[in-house]
Amino acid sequence: MTTVIKKYKLLIEQYHGIERDATEKEIHDKRVTLRRIFPILNAYKMDFSSVKNGKKSFKLFGKLRDIQVQLLKLGTIEPTPEILEYMAYLKTSELKLKQKVRRFSEKKELAFPMIKKNSNPNKSKVLNKADKSLRKLITRIRSNSIDDARDIHKIRIEFKKFRYVVEVLSYLEKIEETKLENLKLYQDKLGEIQDYTVLIDGMTRYARKRNLDEETTLEQFERDQDLLIVNFENGIEEFIGACREVVGMN
Repeated sequence: MTTVIKKYKLLIEQYHGIERDATEKEIHDKRVTLRRIFPILNAYKMDFSSVKNGKKSFKLFGKLRDIQVQLLKLGTIEPTPEILEYMAYLKTSELKLKQKVRRFSEKKELAFPMIKKNSNPNKSKVLNKADKSLRKLITRIRSNSIDDARDIHKIRIEFKKFRYVVEVLSYLEKIEETKLENLKLYQDKLGEIQDYTVLIDGMTRYARKRNLDEETTLEQFERDQDLLIVNFENGIEEFIGACREVVGMN
């Protein structure tokens, strides 16, 4: 059995081990596991639709994850009565979605496709795909100024595609663990910026619906997010360099 198939089977085992759990950590782990499975399938010319109930589960997990991320962020600040009201709303929504996730998992367990034994994706093709993905990422960075969280989100989408292709490549050839860890650190930074976007958008919608005044709290979150964006932008060349280094691009 090849290294890639062994990793694929391990990821499936990891997923099934947490399939019916719905805590913040488990939901995060399930989404990450599914994201890591996708590029492996893609390397064997299969897409995510080949995972029975895969798309439905990923969408459902995403909704729950967004709520849980907001609760985590809000738990770090001094709550106002309005914040407490919003947190109560989120907790009610979380409970409903957890129940929905459990029912979904009980009735519609994910079924993953088989991959032929003793077959490996072509290493040169995977490397070429990583190279193309990186060039697309760099083009995205160079062609637009980084003005706000929307620009960061576009970069994050392209970077995630690149990182998961690199992960498949790491099953086929030795890549230093520190280089892979650097990519994960950057993904975490981009993810934190997106977490603020989810929170700011969620609070804004709720405040408008209930005619609440949460301008001061929102401004603080926006300032915190802006600082993260500036820090990322200031280190953009190091970010590109870390990506180039992983695939040996000059």
